[in-house]
Amino acid sequence: MGSKHRVIIYGVAGLVLGLLFSLLAAMILGVFTSLGPIGFVRTLLSNLVSRDAWASALPYFVPIAASASSLALAYRAGFITIGAEGQVMLGAVTAYWVMYYVIGHSGIVAIGASLLAAGIAGLIYGGLVGALRVWLGVNEILSSLMLNYVAIGIINYLVAGPWQQGGYTRTAPLLPGMSISLATAVIIVIVLGALLELFLVLTKYGIAIDSVRLARKAAQTYGISVSRTLLMVSLIQGLVAGTGGGILLLQLLRQLRSVGLGGWGYGYMGILAAWLGGLRPIGALAASLLIALLYSMRSMLQLYGVSDSFVLALEAIIVLSVLAFTTLAMRRGER
Repeated sequence: MGSKHRVIIYGVAGLVLGLLFSLLAAMILGVFTSLGPIGFVRTLLSNLVSRDAWASALPYFVPIAASASSLALAYRAGFITIGAEGQVMLGAVTAYWVMYYVIGHSGIVAIGASLLAAGIAGLIYGGLVGALRVWLGVNEILSSLMLNYVAIGIINYLVAGPWQQGGYTRTAPLLPGMSISLATAVIIVIVLGALLELFLVLTKYGIAIDSVRLARKAAQTYGISVSRTLLMVSLIQGLVAGTGGGILLLQLLRQLRSVGLGGWGYGYMGILAAWLGGLRPIGALAASLLIALLYSMRSMLQLYGVSDSFVLALEAIIVLSVLAFTTLAMRRGER
């Protein structure tokens, strides 16, 4: 059995067992109301095959997939950043600023400029984490986490200060035409993920990325610069995540609101999707769609009396189960 097929089979097994564990936990805790265990399973499965459920998941898929595909590349190099959350938010802020305050009108050029600016903002943010790691030895997990909170502070300052519109902590919505369609957003993100996959598979830099993580001393012996590779993946990761934030702003949000300390969560969900996808950009895209579907199902399950807290717990159980099984498949493939 090939390693790719093994990961897929183990992932499906993890999904099924995760659903069973969730059902067992729900029965023990007695969280079912009018649904009952059978009704819960029927509702869950009907949404898994529902076209409307998948369509409702696509807006969340966009920022999660942009984060996940870029993080997969960084993690393959052993650069364990968790800064996609802040990069997505900073990309959204930059896209809003360019579109609303700098350009001020709609059009393809304006949309392209705002997305480019969002990507550059994310690139700078990601590059800062890489520079701190390469030149000062600062742990990227800590520095990227702190920068996530800086991004939250920037948004909250702007929506409660110079960009505030009316009596609420939010900005003015973008004018009609200052947006992109959901289909366009999905296509852009898929293209970005595909380009990252081709970059990993077809270029010498992909070999360098894997070498730095798996055999660092051997890579240095053959002239591969660890510092240059880590800085490269930090820049690429920030660029794609920031672009995802710009797409999120132009497609779904269309205005900025105050943010809690947990942020928007898309970058953190991207971390899960990156690992679920086997640290491959294309695999991360597929995993992002699954996580987006689970996320979008929260409101549906709440309508049937299942609490929001348990829905979050259900999602965590399923994700952890799939993650455990796919990790086991990857380790068996390395033997």
